[in-house]
Amino acid sequence: ASGDESVAPYVPTVEEDVELMLDVGAVAATDYVIDLGSGDGRIVIAAARRGAHGHGVELDAELVELARQNAADAEVADRVAFLEGDIFAADISEASVVTLYLFPEANIALRPKLLAELRPGTRVLSNSFTMGDWVPDAHDLTARSSGGILLWIIPAKVAGAWTLELDGMEPGYRLNITQQYQELELKLTSGTMDSSAAPGRWRPGEARLRGDRVSFSLTDGSRTLAFIGRVEGNAMQGVVQLHTTAGTRMGNWRASRR
Repeated sequence: ASGDESVAPYVPTVEEDVELMLDVGAVAATDYVIDLGSGDGRIVIAAARRGAHGHGVELDAELVELARQNAADAEVADRVAFLEGDIFAADISEASVVTLYLFPEANIALRPKLLAELRPGTRVLSNSFTMGDWVPDAHDLTARSSGGILLWIIPAKVAGAWTLELDGMEPGYRLNITQQYQELELKLTSGTMDSSAAPGRWRPGEARLRGDRVSFSLTDGSRTLAFIGRVEGNAMQGVVQLHTTAGTRMGNWRASRR
């Protein structure tokens, strides 16, 4: 953890928990890991041993020098860097994984930055401490640290009014999505989904968001439309399955945000 006492005292993560954190985040050679409050560099160095690249940001100049020496000793200095600086001002936009071992207040203060600057699908890992009302996507309690390892996946921004189109059906169905982090609530505001259904007959079912991957369903009691797809800015698209008592049909769907 960081050497900045206001953010977190310098408490090195035990090696088993470093490896567990990287396991929970499925850190691999294709990842770029940024550790905010990197201390002696052990998390970034462990990631580099797995083939990943990355860097640490640390306010304490002596810890930055120690981390650089530790990276050289571990023979991974060609894949890592350690920067002296403020974690709240750090450029984190290129990370595929961000790691933290900070006080809960610091996590919550960082939360808007993480949500605004990281791409959907980026993994955020915290040793022991939560993000307030942002529920983690995974929480591994086998760590030696008392709070375990927590994982969040940065969600795409999907709130708003969407026009939904399905292959072979008239366009113009409208879906309103409200969003709280990765939690979604759907409301079908117009459209009948087919000529035989009365308006409002379809009801939204469960909706899930993991990074830029979205899934949701609509049902009228006897039929279910299951949508699976990807979010790209103001567009979504993917595969839709129509499940009925007669069997299952598949097609494609698209949606655009107004």
